[in-house]
Amino acid sequence: MIGENIQGRIRSIINELSNSEKKIGELILKIPSEAINMTALELATRAGTSPATVIRFCKSIDIPSFTQLKVKLSSEIESPTFEGYFDIKANEPVHEIKAKLLGNAYQSMKETIEQLNDQRIDEVVDVLLHASIIYVYGIGASHLVAENISQKWNRIGKPTICATDPHILISILVTAPKEAIFIGISNSGETKEVIRLVEIAKSYKIRTIGLTQFGANSIAGKVDYSIQTVRSKEAELRSAATSSLHAQFIAVDALFYTYASRQYDPSISMIRNSKEEIKKYMR
Repeated sequence: MIGENIQGRIRSIINELSNSEKKIGELILKIPSEAINMTALELATRAGTSPATVIRFCKSIDIPSFTQLKVKLSSEIESPTFEGYFDIKANEPVHEIKAKLLGNAYQSMKETIEQLNDQRIDEVVDVLLHASIIYVYGIGASHLVAENISQKWNRIGKPTICATDPHILISILVTAPKEAIFIGISNSGETKEVIRLVEIAKSYKIRTIGLTQFGANSIAGKVDYSIQTVRSKEAELRSAATSSLHAQFIAVDALFYTYASRQYDPSISMIRNSKEEIKKYMR
């Protein structure tokens, strides 16, 4: 079973926690091997907080209980994982840049796979399977992810619209059929246009799915189903999101291939048919 990178998850949101929860997180990161043998009371006493804070901390990092946190942390300690993202330097050799890019891509995708909750993926796939149509929207780099979703699901027979103009999308949402789904994509979870579209979709009884980075954010708090990727460290010098895009794409792939696995025969048939038609067109 793939681990869940508990320590990386704590590091990613440590500065957004309340002061008391932050003490718990900092202590776990400082003494992980000791923490797995403590009770909630012992950990709280050591951190100068309360057992209730320990429980709230577990909820903040999306772990149901302190017992489960210790089990997952114990497994992680036994199989330590590589941590860190690397930025490029001035006049750096090409081979070193390539190595860093590969390492960053692997790290963001690996941590996202570790973080994705299997049950949540299954729940979202259930919703998508019963959807009459999917509407998806994202801005900037997130629009690339939205286009990827549209291309994938359209190819296996699920009508999917990737809108570029929010005004047009609003008019579509207002007249959406029953069982329609809206997917809003924003790495930060705070893109105002996406937030507003989520609110409009919900006002018309359209179920909503959010794809954001890990942690508390506006979109994750508003949607019916939240899928969250690792909060990777982006390079200071970049022309567009890189690590976050890799994380979003691997999350979409996890959803898509789970969906296709549930509808294996028809999905394979439609993919083969589309390939054949494209070959004929090219000839």
